[in-house]
Amino acid sequence: MKLHRNRHNFSILLFNRKSKCLIFFIFLLLIGYYKLNEDKVYSIYRIESSSIPDYVPNIPKYIIQTSKNSIDMNNSTKSFIHLNPTYKYFHYTDLAADEFVRNTMPDYIYRVYSSLPISVLKADYFRYIVLLVKGGIYSDADTVCLRPIDTWFNQMNTNKVGLIIGIEADTTLWEVFDGTYARRIQIVQWTIAAAPGHPILHQIVKKIADITPTMILKTITEKQILEWTGPAVWTDVISDYFLAKYKFSLRNLKNLEQPKLVGEDIYVLPITAFSPGLKRMGSKSINDPQAKVQHLFAGSWKNSNH
Repeated sequence: MKLHRNRHNFSILLFNRKSKCLIFFIFLLLIGYYKLNEDKVYSIYRIESSSIPDYVPNIPKYIIQTSKNSIDMNNSTKSFIHLNPTYKYFHYTDLAADEFVRNTMPDYIYRVYSSLPISVLKADYFRYIVLLVKGGIYSDADTVCLRPIDTWFNQMNTNKVGLIIGIEADTTLWEVFDGTYARRIQIVQWTIAAAPGHPILHQIVKKIADITPTMILKTITEKQILEWTGPAVWTDVISDYFLAKYKFSLRNLKNLEQPKLVGEDIYVLPITAFSPGLKRMGSKSINDPQAKVQHLFAGSWKNSNH
């Protein structure tokens, strides 16, 4: 009986040691992954098109939204128009978006755009392209403007703002593993403010063009959409740019409570700015002064193949 108990205790000890070794090994792999990403060679690419102006850090007073067919003047859309009377409003249907890409982008980018098999992929890609060409504030049609856009620039040098982005998730590794989020620090792409020609917009348009021939061969899943055109690839492009140009890691944005200037022209807003009301990850109420846009998550892309 004593021998059996000793064997049992030894087995538990051995299991615990193996578990610790496995955890330590995974930890080393993660360190190596981040170190590799920080040290890799990075080239800044430019999409060649006469429609893309030279970059100047000045976000134009444009509001840009899209829908499949026609303008749906719901309360969400009206909130942007009502709170921002000095901003020019642009709306693109699927047909108008296709024409815009065809008229402004090189042929190979238009071919990539046309080849995207479902509408959510095209909607994602279009927001990057239209901001690259026109600049302004893009926001999904199911978002509500909570405060005038001009107030977003408070505490910023308005003469040197080229890109405004917000935190979507500040989460755990476990929530990445289980698919709740794609990245531990994840950047919002349902609302983006940008000057035309911003280098990060060049990078995201090129990145999606590069990965599409491989992605298009795979079965489309929610995870694949996030990695193909959604917040995963958007976050990765931003992360790579920050590391290459400023030696700045997204890990430095953890628990962000105030707008953070990265470099000279990019502002990162805390999670409450574009993701208020989550009641977790530091997200505060939609009534908080930092809350700027509320995402209603009314889009049906997760259940749509169109």
